Amino acid sequence: MTSTVKSRKETSLCVVDDEDEIREMIVDHLTDEGYRVFAADNAKTALEEILCKHPVDLILSDINMPVMKGFELLNKVREAYPATKRVLITAYNVEDYFDLALKYNIGNIFVKTTPFNFQELAAILENLLSGDIFGVWKYFAPNNTTLKSYFIKQGKQLEADAQRIVSNLPIIDTTNKIELVLIELLANAVFYGIRKESAEKKEEWCYNFELSDSEAIAVASMYDSEKFAVSITDNGGRLKKSDVLYWLHRQLAIDEKGLPLGIFDSHGRGFFIARQYIDRLIINIDKNKRTEIVLINYFTEVFQGFKPIYINEI
Repeated sequence: MTSTVKSRKETSLCVVDDEDEIREMIVDHLTDEGYRVFAADNAKTALEEILCKHPVDLILSDINMPVMKGFELLNKVREAYPATKRVLITAYNVEDYFDLALKYNIGNIFVKTTPFNFQELAAILENLLSGDIFGVWKYFAPNNTTLKSYFIKQGKQLEADAQRIVSNLPIIDTTNKIELVLIELLANAVFYGIRKESAEKKEEWCYNFELSDSEAIAVASMYDSEKFAVSITDNGGRLKKSDVLYWLHRQLAIDEKGLPLGIFDSHGRGFFIARQYIDRLIINIDKNKRTEIVLINYFTEVFQGFKPIYINEI
């Protein structure tokens, strides 16, 4: 059967950014990678001179621009060109935009770090363009040999499983925080993804069980000289991008008493905790089939800047 995935030379991208230096840097890199790249310094030009004349597979737009902001531009793109993939980019705090991300259904906001993280941008764009969003190895150079796999089955062993996974990673200062995040996300995968438990009835949860082979939570870990990553995959696929954005927004939005709206929420806190402790939180969802959570931490503060958000749903 002939593949329907386009080659890079057949793939068209549009980069929209009012900062000439940033725009030209991204365009030059993507062109060198083999893509056909259009560029615009504002949303009006992108809409009236590029998108209406050329089929574009993906648009990468800055958020803060004069005339029209990136969220508004991508909303117009979604309405007029629904097949076009959409990614925002910013140098500012992504958490300030969670309400707009929820409103406009935007799951991918890349950040401009110093130095610019071209490897991460390449992985995110390739995933979206190919439709193949799963796999921790996508964030590493080819032929990496540090891949380790685990299968989580027992509800009462989650803490021990988290410790076992972390023990096979390089020594890091944030070991206890990584274990906490893994316990939270393993519990999400087991109890929500597979067993379909209610968050409001945690006191009734039974931990004395063993999942079948088809239900087991698949965990993979990798590392190189720069970073390590852990992926957690369940075969439930019950998570939704809109739910994750909603939960993250509630943890940051403040009520009239000055408290986070989601301070007493029983669901969704694991993702907020993960985002606080982990450099990169990536969530991939194939509805009703599987959910993959990828955690990436760098060993040093090599990429200075705010944290991006990546939530992909197919």
